[in-house]
Amino acid sequence: MSQTDNLEERFRELEREVMGNKQQANSQPHDPNKRAEPEFVAVSQGVDAAKTSVGSLISWVNSLTGATKIAAIVVIGLVAFTILNFVFKLLTAAISIGIMALVGFILYKVFFEPSSASKP
Repeated sequence: MSQTDNLEERFRELEREVMGNKQQANSQPHDPNKRAEPEFVAVSQGVDAAKTSVGSLISWVNSLTGATKIAAIVVIGLVAFTILNFVFKLLTAAISIGIMALVGFILYKVFFEPSSASKP
């Protein structure tokens, strides 16, 4: 039982570290029974977070030496190209579905919609 309490306390401590700035801004007392809820982040905050993440990644790679630095650059490059490949495949699939929907609509109009000339 004490181990679970210790784990819960450690979780709460980590949660306070991660959410530290937001809790200071809210200045509300922390309820330990309340679960953390996701919040919507403004676009500018998302861009700032991405910039700081990339900056911290670059500084981490620069702190490495020798073969580990090369290996980290290769792995980061592979991950980046994999994500880029996924985005391009997603875009290609969306364009293909759009073209198929357009062709289907045209075929429907030509073959299945009654023409106005055949109406009495």
